[in-house]
Amino acid sequence: MLPELRPFPQRFNYRYIVVNKSRLGRQRNAIRQPMKKLFALILWTAALAPLTAQSQQQPGTLAGFLSGQGLVGAKLERRFENHLCVPVAINSKRAALMIDTGAPVTIIDKNSAGTFGLKVENTTINVGRIFGMRWERYGVSVAKSIAMGNCVVTNVPVALADTSDMNPDAPAPAIGTHITTVNRLPHLNGLLGVREMSKFGMIIDCARQMLYINPNGPSAEVSQKLAGLLSDRGFTRIAMRRNSTNHLEVASVLNGHPTRMIVDTGAAVTTVDRTMASQAGVGIAGTRFVEDAGEGRIERLGTGEVNELKIGDYTIPRATVSVVNVSGTMLHSKSAEESNSGLIGAEYLAWNFAVIDVGGMALYLRHPDTR
Repeated sequence: MLPELRPFPQRFNYRYIVVNKSRLGRQRNAIRQPMKKLFALILWTAALAPLTAQSQQQPGTLAGFLSGQGLVGAKLERRFENHLCVPVAINSKRAALMIDTGAPVTIIDKNSAGTFGLKVENTTINVGRIFGMRWERYGVSVAKSIAMGNCVVTNVPVALADTSDMNPDAPAPAIGTHITTVNRLPHLNGLLGVREMSKFGMIIDCARQMLYINPNGPSAEVSQKLAGLLSDRGFTRIAMRRNSTNHLEVASVLNGHPTRMIVDTGAAVTTVDRTMASQAGVGIAGTRFVEDAGEGRIERLGTGEVNELKIGDYTIPRATVSVVNVSGTMLHSKSAEESNSGLIGAEYLAWNFAVIDVGGMALYLRHPDTR
């Protein structure tokens, strides 16, 4: 059970939560149009077979293994921009939450507060997004229950912010030969954050679209067995750590330049700060796209080609990334120990069959041609 929380505890710094993640992905889709067309030809048949096997929990599958360890699976749905969402019930009202490892806490859309009967308390903490702070301030509340799959989490402390921009009008096809069909949910009501994922030892299978929940909390034994299982199947294990704002980070290298990046399933695309990209020798090209950075600011979006992106000991050659001016707060630019270059987004997590063991603080990746 999660304790009630009023007001926010000091160990969580809510100023740095990134909630605006939908539009960058739509613009990247236009940039990567040739790849999208190629993948679309084989999308339907290639994706359904592993998903069916997963859902049946056959012996030898990840689902079967985790079920045997006492974890409960919840089927995820893939929205446009490759975001993974889980159908839930918040205070017995149907809803949907994005799976967001880039959000330190669970966030509910302020516009849905009345629907779920949430009593909102105002705070003086400004909403933080990838381009910086907004005038909007967070609210806080406690959801009596959030049900997902066959599990019910009770007394969940939540932040509230306006996340209505995560429900754009036009869907776009998913990208990747092993990624299943894209569903458009009626409405996305917020983000499922890292605190609840950690509290219940959750494991995310990004490619096969499953969320596994341990009712008993994180288990070192389960994480150790999972590491062995995935190693035998060609996965590379990358250790994660929490930074001071409770974001999940991994050691990374951009074209030979050591750095760190935030593992962010809520970011539609992998994003690198413009200054960091330039220092790493990333070729940057402008695009015709701009983004509303808030408070009347406009951010011009670029794209870059990273000759070699390393995540731990895992290498992604010729990685295409979005290049923007990420806020110094998000980058921890004033801290040599915690500075990072940006976000590892949903597209490369899905393409590389990512399994994220939040309780065990490990990211697992494998190349599509590895079995």
